[in-house]
Parts: sequence; structure tokens; C-alpha cells
Amino acid sequence: MDFPPTTLHEQDVRKMVRLLGEVIAAPGDIHDKRFLLMEGLCTLIDASAWVWSMSEFHPDKPPTSVGLIHGGFDEDRFACYLEAINHPAMEAVSRPSSQELQKKGIHLTRTRHQMDPQSLLDRSEAGPLWKKANIGPLIMSLRPMEGGGVNAIRVYRTLDQPHFNEREAKIAHIILSEIPWLHFQSYPDRQSQEITRLYPRHRTVLNCLCEGWSRKKIADHLGLSVNTVHGYSKFVFKHFGVHSQSELLARFSKGDGGDK
Repeated sequence: MDFPPTTLHEQDVRKMVRLLGEVIAAPGDIHDKRFLLMEGLCTLIDASAWVWSMSEFHPDKPPTSVGLIHGGFDEDRFACYLEAINHPAMEAVSRPSSQELQKKGIHLTRTRHQMDPQSLLDRSEAGPLWKKANIGPLIMSLRPMEGGGVNAIRVYRTLDQPHFNEREAKIAHIILSEIPWLHFQSYPDRQSQEITRLYPRHRTVLNCLCEGWSRKKIADHLGLSVNTVHGYSKFVFKHFGVHSQSELLARFSKGDGGDK
């Protein structure tokens, strides 16, 4: 687990076991159970927002994420988050974590201090975007998938909140590593793993489309013309072999039915 020895209180353990039991027993599909788990985890460690995505992490490429489900964000703040996470400057910030994941090939959970001890994020061009999204402390949990790609789970606090400590990081890691059946669903197919071929603007449009946004709404947010966004959307559809926004949504929200 790569954490210094930290003993969790009995009360922590009881709450964790109770949450896992509730998730296992709850009705609904894999999406519903992930949502329930993450809302419960945020309550346990006092996080204000979370994101679960299918991602690519490579030491020489920017991190990329699709199929995001999330909680704790309003619409405007999440739009800022999408711009921040897709900024090219994130490549340098994420490189140490990508290298560690590539080397170890196991489920890793890290705090922001562990991933970025020199605070490169704050000094990068992406830093102002994260501040605009009101995101400060974070925990990121990465689980490599046998079919390719990574399940990337992130929990966040706002800028005015304290950093996550070792106890909270350990709780997050145990919770997220004890439910392997919630990680089974990976990329819909190999082509979907090639999202690093999309430019940052394409990835931002992709995420907005998966949020159900209209072309006009995306254009207004990004300061682009509707025709430009339409062109980006056509490129995204062609890249993933779909013909419409509804097909794209189905591709990344329903998968191949393997969770049934």
C-alpha cells in the first residue's frame, strides 16, 4: 500500500465495513454502486467532491480521462475542472505518478503531497485553472485494468480546506481496493484506449458531450463558434466510431453490458 504504518481507529474500521456492506447490498447497476461508494467515502474522509473515470497514464503524454462520473460539483465548477484536467501542462505534473504506476503495475493511492512534493501544479500554466475550479487538496487512486487503461478515482477538497492526511489516504485506499468487482468495467474496446491521440480541446469537448451538453452550450463556455464545436464533435465521433452524441453517451455510460 506504500503508506507509513498508520493504525486506523476501530470506529474508522466499523464505518468502512458498514459502507462496503451497504454498497454490496444496494440495488442498481455498477454506476449506481460507484456513486454510492464515492458519496460514502467523501463522508468518511470529509472530501467535498469526487470523480471516477477511465483514464490513460503515460510518462510522456498528458493524462487523459473519459467516461467521468462525479459528485459534489456544480455545473460551472465542473466545466472549469474539465479544462484544468485536460491542460497540456498536466503532463509534467503527472509524470512521476505515471512512472510509478508503469513501474509497479498495481493499485496505487497517493495524496497531492506525495504526487507533487515540489508543488509544480501551483507554478504551472494549469494552476490558475485548478484555482478557478476551487480545487486544492486531493487523493488519487489508480487501478490498472487487465483490458487496458486505468480506473482513476479522485477525491477533492476546496482551496480553503486542509490537505488529506495519512489516515484519510489509507481509508481511501482500503475502501477503493476492497471492491475489485467495481473496477471490472474497463474501456469499451481497444480503440477507446487511444484517447491520447485527441488534442486537449478535443478531449474537453468529448467530456462536455458525455455530460450531455449541447453544441451551443459548449461553444459558449469555450468561447468558440458553434460550427467550430460541431467540427470538433464530428472528429470525436469519428475517432470513437459513433455517429451521434447519444451513441457516444451509451458507449461510455453503459459499456458492453458486462456489468449485468
